[in-house]
Amino acid sequence: MGMGMPPPKRGGSGALIAILLGGGLVVVLLIVVVVVVVIANSGKTPAERLTAAANSLSTARALKLKGSFSAGSDSLQGELTVTRGGRAGGQVTWDGNSVTMLSADQKLFVKAPKSYWQTKVSALSSNRFLKDGDQWGMIDNTDLTLDFDRDLTPEALATELRQSSRYNIKETETTVQGRKAYKIGSSLSTFYLSDNDEQPELLRYESASSPRVSADVTVQSTAAAQSSIGQMRTMMGELTDSFDSSKTPRNSAKPEFVSCDRGGEPCTVRVKVWSTRGGASSVLIKVNFRLTSEQGGGRVYGECDSSGTVTGISDVSVQCTISGGDWAKYGKNARRVWVAATPVAIAATSGDIQTMQRNLDSE
Repeated sequence: MGMGMPPPKRGGSGALIAILLGGGLVVVLLIVVVVVVVIANSGKTPAERLTAAANSLSTARALKLKGSFSAGSDSLQGELTVTRGGRAGGQVTWDGNSVTMLSADQKLFVKAPKSYWQTKVSALSSNRFLKDGDQWGMIDNTDLTLDFDRDLTPEALATELRQSSRYNIKETETTVQGRKAYKIGSSLSTFYLSDNDEQPELLRYESASSPRVSADVTVQSTAAAQSSIGQMRTMMGELTDSFDSSKTPRNSAKPEFVSCDRGGEPCTVRVKVWSTRGGASSVLIKVNFRLTSEQGGGRVYGECDSSGTVTGISDVSVQCTISGGDWAKYGKNARRVWVAATPVAIAATSGDIQTMQRNLDSE
């Protein structure tokens, strides 16, 4: 009977092995599919990247922006540091003029050559107060349409990022500043973010609407921001004796001699001055007095400077005494002497500068 039994068929075992192998293959394939899906889902959407970059950017103390900036008829090119509090400074080309710019506490200062300032102040003030080389002065805030505080602070750009995340945006891969980046944008704004999904960083910003911006962005580290703010503080310290081209000072009366009895002896002169204030509570007026051999010119025997503060509609009296030098040497032989007085508005007193630096340090 045992001899009559047929040998077990191998086909059944082979099918079982094949099924097991097939089942094993299916499991492997399923694992691969799951892994791919998980990896794909770990990346952020364009809107999520913009939001993450905005959250990181909003805490920055300062940004470095390098590129072009324009608003209205104004066009700037160069590198600017913009702080969290809206203060800005840097070297730029502004409508063809190479200048150093400082914007702080609603005041706009420019360090520029004599040729630039000759178009901003009167001819007399130009001759008396302008120096060769670059010089600090203040211009009217409205002379520059671009508003750093409103448009280019870390928080302002973070707001732009968040708002753009709600629009119909497109994303492509590119390279910015030698780094792999995502280019994410709409018809109005384009942002270039680093490809770090955990903490994407804004590398470049382009805006087609006003203000029109096309600039590389560096979110400064704590140490770098501290250094940039220190440089801005130094710039503020250079504003001593800078003039204010936005005010219009004038003599309210002819300059006069107070006591000048003998040529060559100490001579006290005086003039009444007034100035527009442009909304300021007070304006410091610096007056340059000169003793000359002819009216409006001739030999200059001597000069002195003094100041007065205009606080309202009334003029103020400013006087000083000229002595020594050429006046003592040649004035004693002068038959006739003329006095000229030229006023200029001062942009920042020592107290103003200390306040600006204190406000900067508080950021």
